[in-house]
Amino acid sequence: MPETSRLPRVAVIVLSGLDHFAGDLPVALEETGRLEARSFRSHAGMGSAHAAVAAALAWADDPARDSVWFEFCWPTFFPAIRDTDFAGRRTVVRIHRIEAQDTNHVADAPWEKLTDAVVVSDAMREALLRRVPGIGATTAVHVVRNGLDLDRFRPSTTPPDPFRIGWCGSMILRKNPILALEILHGLRRIEPRWHLHLAVKGGDPFVADLLCDLVPKFGLAGAVRYDGELLPEEMPAWHAANRVLLSTSLHESFGYAIAEAAACGCDLAVFDHPGAAEAWPEAVRFVQAERAIDLILNAAPGRWREHVAIHCSLAAQAGAAAAVLLAPRPAIAGAPAVRRDAPAARADVPVVPLAHGAWRGRFVLRDGNDHIQRCVAASGGFYEAEMLEDLRGRLPSGGSFVDVGANVGNHALFAAGVCGARVLAFEPSAALAAHCRENLAENGLAGRAEVLRNGVGDRAGQARLVHGPAGNAGMTRLDDMIETGAEAGADAAAETVGVVRLDEVLAERGLVPDVIKVDVEGMEAAVLRGAEETLRRHSPTLYVEAADTAAFARVEAVLRPLGYRARTRFNATPTFLYLREPPVGAPGAAGADGARAA
Repeated sequence: MPETSRLPRVAVIVLSGLDHFAGDLPVALEETGRLEARSFRSHAGMGSAHAAVAAALAWADDPARDSVWFEFCWPTFFPAIRDTDFAGRRTVVRIHRIEAQDTNHVADAPWEKLTDAVVVSDAMREALLRRVPGIGATTAVHVVRNGLDLDRFRPSTTPPDPFRIGWCGSMILRKNPILALEILHGLRRIEPRWHLHLAVKGGDPFVADLLCDLVPKFGLAGAVRYDGELLPEEMPAWHAANRVLLSTSLHESFGYAIAEAAACGCDLAVFDHPGAAEAWPEAVRFVQAERAIDLILNAAPGRWREHVAIHCSLAAQAGAAAAVLLAPRPAIAGAPAVRRDAPAARADVPVVPLAHGAWRGRFVLRDGNDHIQRCVAASGGFYEAEMLEDLRGRLPSGGSFVDVGANVGNHALFAAGVCGARVLAFEPSAALAAHCRENLAENGLAGRAEVLRNGVGDRAGQARLVHGPAGNAGMTRLDDMIETGAEAGADAAAETVGVVRLDEVLAERGLVPDVIKVDVEGMEAAVLRGAEETLRRHSPTLYVEAADTAAFARVEAVLRPLGYRARTRFNATPTFLYLREPPVGAPGAAGADGARAA
């Protein structure tokens, strides 16, 4: 009989030779305090995968709570998956670039036996859906971004060689090493002391021979150093010795080496391949060799470690993976059955069961093509569950949650239902505001929440409303504010909505917020400027969306002077947790003894 007092278990099955891709995740999952994790190794030999699965099930022996995680969607695993009765255990496969884009592995996988698929980026998710368009019928797809242990990857106390460039990876055409030679050639025409260090792990002998042939033809004899295949424990020191890491790869699902280099203090020059913008800011991306040369000449080592700490947190990866593993399980794999026991007034509108931990509720589906509603229906859980689980630990029962950009009420419902908080929500779209109210009422929470059909900004007035595209109502946004006078008359036919300042609305209600969430499609900085008094006086926790580096810079310009710092990143569209640091000299601030509040 399984132990009933222990934590849920996840058995991670890794393939020998590719086990490094699991990285620190099993240990990090245990460090969440919510799971036990253990790795089981499979070899390429006949029967090895079956033996690994059998050993995993013997350890993860409670089907109602335990999970099996396959690291790689690899054909070696497929017969064992097909032949095994998992008895209701959650079965997860993590997919990498090679399975989704370089091979047919994902198309051949036994999806009828796999409850969940995990990918590391939105670009990888889209690639998976293109290769397996019907996957949603059996398997929930989750984006769980990779994380890095920053304790292992640190800058050296010795400054890097000011003319040393690092390049690492397999010697294959996809890694595009010829472009690295072209860039080095251009650099040395400006400053002949630049040199390139290659840390190479295997690859195509043809590409290696080609590179050796081209080095002297580029006039780079003596400027390219082969450091060979380094052990994992040698990589931090190798990165720290470089001024810049040059990544010329034509595609990466994430690019661990880039994150490792940034954590060790390297500046970056990253080829702008499809999907690169998800992970790396515009300031380090290039397409033309001239742009890469300019980036390297103006390198500033050390400036991207904080970016990695925020965007590539191992704790955030473990938290997101734990949210997948601990989410309520449908009775069968795939989307939960649609309920039609809604009130008679809307009997034709489906309602799906919704759960988070011990909480049970219902979610009204008014548009089966809408991204958020489709995700809720497919998973049986809340959209952006990783961030919401973090919110649950910061929003006290009976506290106050302000939701700016409430959409259909996913976050407002979580705050009111799961957290037991009072909710003030703002949603400028009449249809979305009504849907938000409907979801709250469906769960008996209408009395705990107020939904205002208003936009929020840095000044009161009127603004044009621009609806999101079909299938993504969450992109509904406010356009320019409408001024009084002739211009207002010219726009009389446009749909408009009232805009309020958060400081004024909260003061009118005497409401002190514990947490504020802001997701307003690019207008986040204006919302925050209109809430500066509230932020100064009450220091609420903030979750703020910033879709790109420009939006993040605008948000930072408002929040940093107020003492707020971004702590971690969530969600497919980057959403940042901001906490306010106490001012120097205040209780809990850094003082004479150097202590700082946690």
